[in-house]
Amino acid sequence: MKKHVVVTAAVSALLIGMGALPVIAAEYPSPKQSEIAHTAKYVGGEACKECHGDLHAKWKTSWHTLKATEGPAMGKQHEKNIFEWVRRDWDKLDTYMILDQKDKTTNYVWTKKISPQEVGYVVGQIRKQRYLAYYDGSPGEAWLQTTKDGGISWTIDKSVTVKFDGNKDRAGWKFLALEMKPKDGQMNKNYYGEYRSWQERCIGCHTTGFDNKAWDQAKADFKVGKRKDLKDIFVADLRVSCEMCHGPGGVHVKDPGKENIILPTKITDTAARQMICTQCHTRPDKNAHSPLAQDLRGYRIGDKYEDFASYTRPNWGKGNRQVSIDGKGRRDHQMDMDVKLSATIKGEHSLHASMACFDCHDSHNIGNNKENPRLIKSKVETCAACHKGKAEAVLKVLDGQKGWEKASYPNWNTEYGRAANNQHIFNFDEQGRSFGLNPSQYHWALKKDGDAKKEADWQAVWPWEKAGFEQKGMKVVVGAKPWEM
Repeated sequence: MKKHVVVTAAVSALLIGMGALPVIAAEYPSPKQSEIAHTAKYVGGEACKECHGDLHAKWKTSWHTLKATEGPAMGKQHEKNIFEWVRRDWDKLDTYMILDQKDKTTNYVWTKKISPQEVGYVVGQIRKQRYLAYYDGSPGEAWLQTTKDGGISWTIDKSVTVKFDGNKDRAGWKFLALEMKPKDGQMNKNYYGEYRSWQERCIGCHTTGFDNKAWDQAKADFKVGKRKDLKDIFVADLRVSCEMCHGPGGVHVKDPGKENIILPTKITDTAARQMICTQCHTRPDKNAHSPLAQDLRGYRIGDKYEDFASYTRPNWGKGNRQVSIDGKGRRDHQMDMDVKLSATIKGEHSLHASMACFDCHDSHNIGNNKENPRLIKSKVETCAACHKGKAEAVLKVLDGQKGWEKASYPNWNTEYGRAANNQHIFNFDEQGRSFGLNPSQYHWALKKDGDAKKEADWQAVWPWEKAGFEQKGMKVVVGAKPWEM
């Protein structure tokens, strides 16, 4: 278990001069705090306001409160949560609900046009937004929505109507086939193809305290007629609030004290520290408890990622939509895997390998400072804390695209990553380009009963997954092409 070393600035030089070892911090959180984090009830962000007014005031206007908002179906006052230009042009847009999946390249889309007044929730307010309307699982007339590029873009064929038999498994708050942007007239021209309900898929990271067990039970009851509908969303707070990072506050609000709440900056285990943010700022491949979920529903501070989900998969030397050939993340929510690669690139105890998002980013105040919406200090100041006069030069590492051949469907086999300021790999190649792993650092696990001479029997794995695959009895090899070794 990797721990943080805590050394005060005043004694650091003295310790070094004397040849003394750094002081190792006591394990944090304590067993009592960890137990409370796993058993206490969520109470919502407003319960924190009385004692933590200054921080609450910053958070209340931050981007973390805008991941999900109510729509007009919850009251006319919520109309403003739909972008103004989208409200103006609503009748011209393809505001149709995605009902279900027919097969891997085809969805059923309701021919009934959804009105703004039927939108119960809006997901997103800053870069993009999507809309949710309630579906009760009933049959109806549908069009087919298809993709030819693995789900990147979707097209609705309105020339042919088909019968959809209905599916109560898909009941809940469902996505419309749109993804809109704040600037007038701008939208994702590829449209959107998520066929699962919000509660099934991703609500756990747009809100706080989602009770996945209550949802599962409600869904089971609804399917057998014991429940009227699935409009409840089972969250403690519609916003990403205090308890997402500090743990549930049910005990703390009744008896305020440091011993029954968690301060993320004091967490001593590196993985647990990083997971404060990366429980959501990540891209899972599969959820361990629900094949439909794309979040870490049920996670509490101190839990292990692997007990809830697997990471999106690398494809060493070939690349895929999510990951470049050298391991750089290509899509949203993949900064965590970039940072974790630092342990392989620079060493497990290197600074970047030990960092958590909140070491640089202001989680309470995110978005409030228009000139510097994300960081505690400016980009240059942040990097200069360690890199001094080289700060501006090292900032180039945050651009995972510059200097690399562009990747797009179906040709993913380049080192092309994310745009400027979004890559978090913190490593250059010899030409000064943002770079992940060399072929000699690729990690592979041989499938059980697999043939070591067959490429198809080797699974690309992340370096930090090595021990886990070995515990499953699988052989793990580091190198470019183990089937040729």
